[in-house]
Amino acid sequence: MHRLRVAVAGAFALLAGLFVFAFAHGRSNAAQSACGETAYSSNGVSYQVLFARNGAVQQYILQQSSHNTERDHDVLELLESKYGPEGVNAPPLQIKSFRSGDGGMMIPDKAVDSCGRLISFK
Repeated sequence: MHRLRVAVAGAFALLAGLFVFAFAHGRSNAAQSACGETAYSSNGVSYQVLFARNGAVQQYILQQSSHNTERDHDVLELLESKYGPEGVNAPPLQIKSFRSGDGGMMIPDKAVDSCGRLISFK
Protein backbone atom coordinates (compact mmCIF):
# COMPACT_ATOMS: atom_id res chain seq x y z
CA MET A 1 0.00 0.00 0.00
CA HIS A 2 2.89 2.31 0.81
CA ARG A 3 4.47 1.73 -2.63
CA LEU A 4 1.20 2.65 -4.33
CA ARG A 5 1.08 5.97 -2.43
CA VAL A 6 4.66 6.78 -3.44
CA ALA A 7 3.93 5.97 -7.09
CA VAL A 8 0.78 8.10 -7.11
CA ALA A 9 2.57 10.99 -5.40
CA GLY A 10 5.40 10.76 -7.95
CA ALA A 11 2.94 10.79 -10.82
CA PHE A 12 1.21 13.88 -9.43
CA ALA A 13 4.55 15.64 -8.96
CA LEU A 14 5.49 14.88 -12.57
CA LEU A 15 2.11 16.13 -13.78
CA ALA A 16 2.48 19.33 -11.75
CA GLY A 17 5.92 19.91 -13.29
CA LEU A 18 4.46 19.55 -16.77
CA PHE A 19 1.76 22.12 -15.98
CA VAL A 20 4.33 24.61 -14.70
CA PHE A 21 6.36 24.17 -17.90
CA ALA A 22 3.23 24.60 -20.06
CA PHE A 23 2.11 27.79 -18.29
CA ALA A 24 5.61 29.31 -18.46
CA HIS A 25 5.52 28.98 -22.28
CA GLY A 26 1.96 30.30 -22.41
CA ARG A 27 2.87 33.54 -20.67
CA SER A 28 5.59 34.42 -23.18
CA ASN A 29 3.14 33.99 -26.06
CA ALA A 30 0.35 35.88 -24.30
CA ALA A 31 2.05 39.22 -25.03
CA GLN A 32 1.74 38.45 -28.75
CA SER A 33 -1.86 39.18 -29.59
CA ALA A 34 -3.32 38.24 -32.95
CA CYS A 35 -3.28 41.19 -35.38
CA GLY A 36 -1.93 43.39 -32.62
CA GLU A 37 0.97 45.76 -32.50
CA THR A 38 3.22 47.15 -29.84
CA ALA A 39 5.88 49.83 -29.63
CA TYR A 40 9.30 49.42 -28.01
CA SER A 41 11.84 52.15 -27.24
CA SER A 42 15.36 51.86 -25.86
CA ASN A 43 18.51 54.01 -26.10
CA GLY A 44 16.94 56.51 -28.51
CA VAL A 45 15.72 53.74 -30.83
CA SER A 46 12.05 52.88 -31.26
CA TYR A 47 10.50 49.98 -33.14
CA GLN A 48 6.91 49.07 -33.90
CA VAL A 49 6.20 45.32 -33.78
CA LEU A 50 3.36 44.04 -35.97
CA PHE A 51 1.85 40.66 -35.13
CA ALA A 52 0.12 38.40 -37.67
CA ARG A 53 -3.24 36.70 -37.29
CA ASN A 54 -1.62 33.65 -35.70
CA GLY A 55 0.35 35.75 -33.15
CA ALA A 56 3.74 35.44 -34.86
CA VAL A 57 5.80 38.54 -35.61
CA GLN A 58 4.93 39.81 -39.09
CA GLN A 59 7.38 42.72 -39.21
CA TYR A 60 9.64 44.98 -37.14
CA ILE A 61 9.39 48.60 -38.29
CA LEU A 62 12.10 51.06 -37.26
CA GLN A 63 10.23 54.19 -36.15
CA GLN A 64 13.10 56.29 -34.81
CA SER A 65 16.77 55.63 -35.41
CA SER A 66 19.66 56.62 -33.17
CA HIS A 67 21.77 57.16 -36.33
CA ASN A 68 24.09 54.49 -34.93
CA THR A 69 23.66 51.25 -36.86
CA GLU A 70 25.08 49.08 -34.07
CA ARG A 71 22.70 50.52 -31.47
CA ASP A 72 19.71 50.08 -33.82
CA HIS A 73 20.72 46.46 -34.47
CA ASP A 74 21.24 45.75 -30.74
CA VAL A 75 17.67 46.86 -30.02
CA LEU A 76 16.43 44.71 -32.91
CA GLU A 77 18.30 41.68 -31.51
CA LEU A 78 16.71 42.33 -28.11
CA LEU A 79 13.25 42.34 -29.71
CA GLU A 80 14.02 39.15 -31.65
CA SER A 81 15.09 37.42 -28.46
CA LYS A 82 11.83 38.49 -26.81
CA TYR A 83 9.31 37.90 -29.64
CA GLY A 84 11.20 35.84 -32.22
CA PRO A 85 12.35 36.57 -35.77
CA GLU A 86 10.02 38.38 -38.14
CA GLY A 87 8.04 36.53 -40.77
CA VAL A 88 9.12 33.01 -39.76
CA ASN A 89 5.82 31.58 -38.53
CA ALA A 90 3.63 34.35 -39.95
CA PRO A 91 1.32 33.74 -42.92
CA PRO A 92 2.74 34.98 -46.24
CA LEU A 93 2.18 38.52 -47.51
CA GLN A 94 0.00 39.06 -50.57
CA ILE A 95 1.90 41.37 -52.91
CA LYS A 96 -0.46 43.95 -54.44
CA SER A 97 1.81 46.17 -56.54
CA PHE A 98 5.29 46.24 -58.02
CA ARG A 99 7.68 49.01 -59.08
CA SER A 100 10.28 48.94 -61.82
CA GLY A 101 13.84 48.14 -60.85
CA ASP A 102 17.18 47.97 -62.62
CA GLY A 103 17.42 45.85 -65.76
CA GLY A 104 13.67 45.40 -66.13
CA MET A 105 13.26 43.70 -62.74
CA MET A 106 9.95 44.15 -60.94
CA ILE A 107 10.35 44.85 -57.21
CA PRO A 108 7.49 44.41 -54.69
CA ASP A 109 6.15 47.80 -53.63
CA LYS A 110 3.04 47.17 -51.54
CA ALA A 111 1.62 44.09 -49.84
CA VAL A 112 -1.24 43.12 -47.53
CA ASP A 113 -0.58 40.99 -44.44
CA SER A 114 -2.88 38.40 -42.83
CA CYS A 115 -4.63 41.12 -40.82
CA GLY A 116 -5.41 43.31 -43.85
CA ARG A 117 -2.77 45.95 -43.11
CA LEU A 118 -1.10 47.59 -46.12
CA ILE A 119 2.70 47.31 -45.93
CA SER A 120 5.02 49.40 -48.10
CA PHE A 121 8.51 48.20 -48.97
CA LYS A 122 11.37 50.67 -49.05
